[in-house]
Amino acid sequence: MVPKKQKEKKTRPSKGVMKERKKEVLSSLEHLGGEVYEQLAKKEFPTVKMPSRSIANILYDKKTRQYILGNRSVKRSARNVRHIRPFTQLLWTAMFTDELTGQNKTSTLRDVFYSAQAYEMDFQDQQESDNLITDLETVTGYSREDFNVFPEERSAIFGDLTVEYTVPGYEGRTLNLSSHPDGVMIGPALTTSEFIRPDKRVEYSGRDLGRSLGHRYCRL
Repeated sequence: MVPKKQKEKKTRPSKGVMKERKKEVLSSLEHLGGEVYEQLAKKEFPTVKMPSRSIANILYDKKTRQYILGNRSVKRSARNVRHIRPFTQLLWTAMFTDELTGQNKTSTLRDVFYSAQAYEMDFQDQQESDNLITDLETVTGYSREDFNVFPEERSAIFGDLTVEYTVPGYEGRTLNLSSHPDGVMIGPALTTSEFIRPDKRVEYSGRDLGRSLGHRYCRL
């Protein structure tokens, strides 16, 4: 009886954390859409306010040991002709990521670019599409991984760290990242997993490791 109770304590918290995180992400997207709808209902040109990504607004946070955005902000309004295109693209990106998150699906940055074509949403190239994902991050305060959007799997992590999966069909399953000599590829399932038993040292490789892991494993 005791082992069963201990097992339940290990699996339940991680599921709860991920579900709560998902609710918060969906709520932020709903809030964005609600603000735009309310402005339209008032017959106003919808406007979205977001933190400025200019160099002058990038600060170093000693507590988290990361670069963060400062308090300066910019507005993107449908009133401005030059803003109409990126404004519309931002709303489509929010709609698309809302579907991904709500349906528990995942996508790569490349897939987002190609999916836009099916909706007749015109992006000049993938870089423009990637920039809109970044805009959505700054507007909502959540990372692209929270929206189930990931870069291509080209990074790996290795070390005596045990994680528990939370993706549907694999909930509760655990994996030690030293189980494969080449390391474990970093993908959606790994980035949404929960820590079970971390060690003092974890080795990693790949230029997109920080973004791929949502800035979690890198802090070990």
